[in-house]
Amino acid sequence: MVERENKALSPALERALRLEARYGNLLRWAILLASVVALGLWRGFQRSLFGRLGPELYAVVGYALFALFFSLVFRAPGKRAPFSPRARRGLLLFSYILDYLYIAVLVGVTGGFRSELYVFWGLLALKASIYYPSVREMVFIPFLSPLLWIVVAYVGARSLYFLWDRGFLLRYSGLFSLVVGATAVGWLMERRQRSIRSLGANLSRKSEALEEQARRAQRTAKELADRLLELRSLQESVKAINSSLALDELLQLIVENATQVLRGARCTIALVDEARERVVTSAAAGIPRKELWGTSFRIGQGVAGWVVENKQPVLIPSVDEDPRFLRIGNRPIASLISVPLISDGQVIGALTATSPEKGAFSEADVNLLDAFADQAAIAVKNARLYEKLAREEKETAHLYQSVLEKSNELEAILRGIGDGVIVVDPQLRLLMMNPVAMRMFRVLERPREGMRLPEVITNEELSVLVRETLENPDQPLIRELTLEREGDRRAIYQALASAVRGAMNQVRGVVIVVRDITTQKEIEQMKSDFLSVVSHELRTPLHSIKGFVDIILMGKTGEINELQRDFLTTVKEATTNLQQLIEDLLEFSRMEAGQIKLRPEQISPFEVAERVVEQLLPLAEEKGIRLLNSVPEEIDLIEADPMRIEQVLTNLISNAVKFTPAEGTVTVLGEDLGDRIRMAVCDTGIGIPKEEQEKIFQRFYQVDSSATRSYRGAGLGLTICKFIVEYHRGRIWVESEEGKGSTFYFELPKELPKDEDLVIDFTTPIRRRRAGGENEFHHR
Repeated sequence: MVERENKALSPALERALRLEARYGNLLRWAILLASVVALGLWRGFQRSLFGRLGPELYAVVGYALFALFFSLVFRAPGKRAPFSPRARRGLLLFSYILDYLYIAVLVGVTGGFRSELYVFWGLLALKASIYYPSVREMVFIPFLSPLLWIVVAYVGARSLYFLWDRGFLLRYSGLFSLVVGATAVGWLMERRQRSIRSLGANLSRKSEALEEQARRAQRTAKELADRLLELRSLQESVKAINSSLALDELLQLIVENATQVLRGARCTIALVDEARERVVTSAAAGIPRKELWGTSFRIGQGVAGWVVENKQPVLIPSVDEDPRFLRIGNRPIASLISVPLISDGQVIGALTATSPEKGAFSEADVNLLDAFADQAAIAVKNARLYEKLAREEKETAHLYQSVLEKSNELEAILRGIGDGVIVVDPQLRLLMMNPVAMRMFRVLERPREGMRLPEVITNEELSVLVRETLENPDQPLIRELTLEREGDRRAIYQALASAVRGAMNQVRGVVIVVRDITTQKEIEQMKSDFLSVVSHELRTPLHSIKGFVDIILMGKTGEINELQRDFLTTVKEATTNLQQLIEDLLEFSRMEAGQIKLRPEQISPFEVAERVVEQLLPLAEEKGIRLLNSVPEEIDLIEADPMRIEQVLTNLISNAVKFTPAEGTVTVLGEDLGDRIRMAVCDTGIGIPKEEQEKIFQRFYQVDSSATRSYRGAGLGLTICKFIVEYHRGRIWVESEEGKGSTFYFELPKELPKDEDLVIDFTTPIRRRRAGGENEFHHR
């Protein structure tokens, strides 16, 4: 009964009750005895006890009865207690409070603030510090003693004057310090006991863990002894497996050695095919090859397919009771085990052992076969890698031979072409130079490997071109190089430099193709000179012819009839067309010679369009065509040469009127695009075939170039427009549908570069932007 009651107690409460039974009751009787002695000394023993009954006597007798009651409640360990643990805990706190109140009565009847019995409160405070780890509420009760002292002192003195008594203040401070100190001691003791309990609990757990480890060690030692024999056999088998690299031979070794490890069980190995759809039996031991060789299952079908799909070993004591088993052939099979072959986290097959007896395998056999399968998977992986390396070696040799042949072909081509080819690396070290390039740059001996380009070719323009290409490798660059020839002659070469990129898109070098364009330049110059001379020679007689025709038409030479007027009008129109053609030729010649310089200023696109429309309105009305200016009047100003932009609009609108039939419409449009503006000339004319739209901006190009074409002209108007727009750092293009009309667009920036010489000439290459945004290079 006592043991059952103690089990219901918490360890902390049990300790507190044990302390109260052994020392608390003794302290209470000691306080009672000391109080009787103190009262006797205070009033005289005889008079106090046997004389007039005073209130202190009632307090002593009452406290004695309570001390007797608590002695019965808090008995020594091993004796039955009359109350439950919870009730005894409450009585413990109650007895402690009663002790405090009794001492308050004693202090009050023995002098109040002068009483020396306040030291009993200090004893009780020390008791609270001892009980604190078990009954924490007890530690707050001692803080009532200073307040009780003031109350009983006030009741005895009927005044608070004692608060200024130095002796009382010293005793009061001492009591308060003792209470605080006892509380601190209790808190430290509680922390110490908590630490001791924690250490005890940890020690107990570690002791249990050590015992468990000892038991495991015993079991492990026994298992290791059993496994050692198995591992010796497994080691010999693995050694034999790892000595083979041919896959077919290796698979046969695996199943034969697995059969030995499992004491004669029939073993087979199945591998997943390359498509990872089926499991194919690849080798078998103890079974004729023709019986199982090449048998396959879908992944998930049969025991091997299930093992591959689930990546788990399987033990089947009786195959007749397992639906996963599929019987093939007449070999007796009653039980089996199967484990996956896993390489790099991926199942590559399954290793299976079968027996004609039911329950022939155990979990230990599964573990043994699984360990064997791990080594077998590594061996299969190595064999496959070996075969793959062998194949790749053959392929590499074949590829090397092919590359070598292509390299020889390319070298022969580069030696035979008429252009010079130079290849350098990013450090400008020369990698290749064909004989044509050596002749162009007068390199007499083949350069040594690793020589830098400036050491071989002392042409600064070529070196600058290579550096610029390396700095901006995304687009090719074109430059013209002028080299000295024998005598006073000079040769002009066109050099095209492009970056060479590697497999990771990194710049590996620069290839420069150099072409001799001296003859082409001379022909172009002769053609320009011829056009210029012919145009000037034709200009003067045409002026005379036109002037005389105008005089005759005005009637200053006499009356003319209608037929004569019709003939003369035809002559005048032809003369005007011929004059315009000559003007285009002269303009083109000046542009080719680089004699036209842009004079940019702030202009209004609306006003330019308005002027051109007014000038060409009579021409449009003559053909019965509506000519409209739909450019917004509020469109922003741009920086451009007003005469040249007016020339562009004049050419585009004239062409639109020329190729638009009567009752058609020609419209000039404008749009603000932020940092640039877009102008458009839209007509409802005959349109341009799609295959011709890229060619119409070429020099002298005509869509209908036959001698009997309906629309006359030199084919220079759009070419002039193109170069004027591009030298304004803009672009021009056409969108057209045959039979429905055409729209010519051109875009111009609102501000021109300040540090560039804006000269129109066709002699230097410039880079322009296509409509799609990519870069395109053209040589004038």
